[in-house]
Amino acid sequence: MESIINAIILGIVEGLTEFIPVSSTGHLIIVSEWLNLDHQKSDSFNIIIQLGAILAVVFLYKERFLEFFNWKNIKALPRLLKEKKTPRLNLIHIALAIFPVLFIGFITRKWIKLHLYNSHVVVASLVVVGILMIIISKFKPKAEIHSLDELSYKDAFIIGIFQCFALIPGVSRSGATMLTSMMRKVDVKTSADFSFLISVPVISAATIYEFLKVYQSFTSSDLWQLLVGFVVSFIVAVIGIKGFLLVLKKLSLTPFGFYRILFGIFYYFLSR
Repeated sequence: MESIINAIILGIVEGLTEFIPVSSTGHLIIVSEWLNLDHQKSDSFNIIIQLGAILAVVFLYKERFLEFFNWKNIKALPRLLKEKKTPRLNLIHIALAIFPVLFIGFITRKWIKLHLYNSHVVVASLVVVGILMIIISKFKPKAEIHSLDELSYKDAFIIGIFQCFALIPGVSRSGATMLTSMMRKVDVKTSADFSFLISVPVISAATIYEFLKVYQSFTSSDLWQLLVGFVVSFIVAVIGIKGFLLVLKKLSLTPFGFYRILFGIFYYFLSR
């Protein structure tokens, strides 16, 4: 029963934090430590239940995904790439945005897990990125891009490069991508939408890779925990994404920056 409760807690944390710029990985690491979970197994569990949150994005943005994989649109990709045209957001944008983090993540994954997956790195990342959020939210350039379909291939690639910083626990994938988008003169709502869309292939790839490595070590009891965590993270993520977009319309990223700083400082003194 305790293991199911832990799965529910981790599912809630994952669903709430995956798509808001507070770092789901950082929160999951900290919560796993508080629950005294096995370090190696909890890391794998946390990565795998992210699929539930990813499914929430597919569910909420299903029209976009159907458009991406419409055969007519797929056939047009070579021509669009050759002509460097961007009539609408397409799979070329997504590919350009995810290639850097998939490449860098693949070659550095072992080093990152060995040296950076700890609460000290998380706390530092929470505070530093929180400060950047407050500064950029206040002094960001005036938005000129107000729709996903206005994004250029160059925008997508630059956002993808800065997404690599999210490999550091505590930085936040959505935080890194949204801050970069805002500096590229993309409005905050469109920044969030693009961040959600490119998270799907990135997290899916990481999850599948992790699962193939460790699935044999999971028992039937562990699989039930995974299922519970998956379902809970999906439900909570749907609610979390909708709530996040409502907050963005009124308050931008500033409150999330203050939250990151306060949470980081709180945990630093709590863990001493």
